[in-house]
Amino acid sequence: MDSTISEIIRVASNISLLVPLTIYITRMKYASKQVHIIGVLIIASGLFDLAGFVLFSMHQSTVVLFNLYYFTLFFLLTWFYYEVLFVNTRRLMVWIGLAVYLQSFILVTVFVQNFFEYQTLMWLITAIIMITYSIAYFFYSLSIITTSGLFGYSLIWINVGVMIYFCLNLFLFVMGNHVLTKLDPTTSALIWSTHNVNNIIKNILFAIGMFFYKKKIASF
Repeated sequence: MDSTISEIIRVASNISLLVPLTIYITRMKYASKQVHIIGVLIIASGLFDLAGFVLFSMHQSTVVLFNLYYFTLFFLLTWFYYEVLFVNTRRLMVWIGLAVYLQSFILVTVFVQNFFEYQTLMWLITAIIMITYSIAYFFYSLSIITTSGLFGYSLIWINVGVMIYFCLNLFLFVMGNHVLTKLDPTTSALIWSTHNVNNIIKNILFAIGMFFYKKKIASF
């Protein structure tokens, strides 16, 4: 029963990606660079999901795939926040976040968790950096967008999606190595289902953000 529930949630998580992808395709012709970055992230996520399904079906390890996914996720979201969060004045924080990530990646890979095992520590570092960016953007947006237009603004929803995804997954990343390597497969899949639920929420919020995107919308 538990394995059935986790499998249903996993499939629902994969399918939920089609919602923001479909909306992105309808806006692709006139989307801004910021929206295109999220669009690339959505497409990349779909490709990683497909690759994961193939490897799982072949009973092959998905360790490297997981690490590549979070590596890709970090750099695309860093690019996104570089474009929208600290326009002209505050991009130094993004460079600091990138420097911290790269230094951490080298140290973790060499001394703690190599690239051929689940780099859960890097997932945690990614989450902390992204939560910092998303909170900063939230306060930044409050200073430039009126309350009446706040929730109709495309990038607000995308930012909330990033914030919720990483905040809700923070504890899971802390115990990720134990969940993925120490527990039996059924229990591990059931606990990891919380990540898939969070992923569904993120995809829905990304879809809402894409839906509210308007041609020639001002960038902040």
